[in-house]
Parts: sequence; structure tokens; C-alpha cells
Amino acid sequence: MKKYILGLVSCLVFSAALAHPQDGMTPEGLMHYYVKIFNEENLPALQDIFHSPHVRLISGKLVKFEDKSIPVIDFDELKQSGWKYSKINQVKVLAEGSNAALVELNFSRFDANGKEFLKQTTFYNLTRNNGYWQIMSIQSMGQLAGVKGK
Repeated sequence: MKKYILGLVSCLVFSAALAHPQDGMTPEGLMHYYVKIFNEENLPALQDIFHSPHVRLISGKLVKFEDKSIPVIDFDELKQSGWKYSKINQVKVLAEGSNAALVELNFSRFDANGKEFLKQTTFYNLTRNNGYWQIMSIQSMGQLAGVKGK
């Protein structure tokens, strides 16, 4: 009986180690989670939410990210722009299949005084990788501080 319980506990611990917070999320849920961990400046969680490789098309310039050791967000640069937090205005899932989704995210950035200084619409291509959604590409018409792609 001891061996059975020990084996069961080992399986549960191993399963928990492989779990991702975005397991079971919808594409819309993933975008809410993304903005939440973005505001928390949770870089390890952000690294996990991005597929590797992924691409960004920012102001017409394509940048490919293949090295997971490079941070996906430069929070120092973002803070220099005056950023304190971001807020979702609207999320629209434009298309969704079993392993791919296209999401439109309209969001605002705010400074420490709660003043909105940027309102932006960005498009995200998501892929379901190993059962959970990840960001595979971002397309933005304008330049965003802190977002690699310059």
C-alpha cells in the first residue's frame, strides 16, 4: 500500500511540474491571463505564454524570436515610456480552430496617475501547443515601447 501511495504522489507531483497555468483556457481567457501576468511583470510566465519560435510584425517590421533566453518584454524600456499598467478594452476571437486562433485585442496603457496614454489594437495568432494556447505571432500597426520588434 505504501508503494502505491508513494507512486500516486510521485505521479501527481510530476504532473503538477508539467502543468501550465494556461491549461484549459480559451483564446479569450489566454488574453486576459496574458495582460494579468504582463501587469505583474511576471517574466517567467510571459516566456511560457509565447511559443518558440514566434514572430512579431511591429509597424511593418518582422522580427523572429527563437532564443527563449531573451526576455520577451523589456520592462525597463516600457517603464521609461511612463507605463504603470495595461487594461483590456475589448477582446474579439476572430477565428478559432482546434489548434489555431486569431484574436484581436484592444487595450490601453496607463501611467502611475491612472492617465491613459496609449490605446492600441493588436492581433495575436495563437497555437495550441501540447494542449494549451500560446502566442505564435503578434501584429501591431504602431510601435509599442517595451515590445521587442524595433
